[in-house]
Amino acid sequence: MRVTGLIPARFLTLTSHLVLLITVLLAREENVLACLPVDHTEVEYKRRDGEFLGGLIAGIALIALEFIGFISGVSMFTGLTSLISIACHCGASISLAYMVLDSWDCRLYWWVFALTSFFPAMTEIGVMINVLMFKKNV
Repeated sequence: MRVTGLIPARFLTLTSHLVLLITVLLAREENVLACLPVDHTEVEYKRRDGEFLGGLIAGIALIALEFIGFISGVSMFTGLTSLISIACHCGASISLAYMVLDSWDCRLYWWVFALTSFFPAMTEIGVMINVLMFKKNV
């Protein structure tokens, strides 16, 4: 039995997650200030900004990896991977939208990153290894 609608839904959720990551990247100053005390120093600001910037760039890189696997067709037709990706990136889109609107503490991003960027990227890597190295049809 084929599940229809997974391919466009996966593409749209990946794209929305990428757009929101770029939006947070361009407007990260308020989130960095939200995780600092009122009397912070410039060194503390630069350290938090660097950590947050690194996390955002890592998220963009993992989504690029997923896009490569998806667009190349390696994982486009795998049902479980698509469902995991759709659920995670939908959750990420909602979380990052709230992060932009409410100026969340920048340390909360690491939870969002682990659950919604790292986990689906690892499943994508697993599918890529199975398909490309072991020639298994997942």
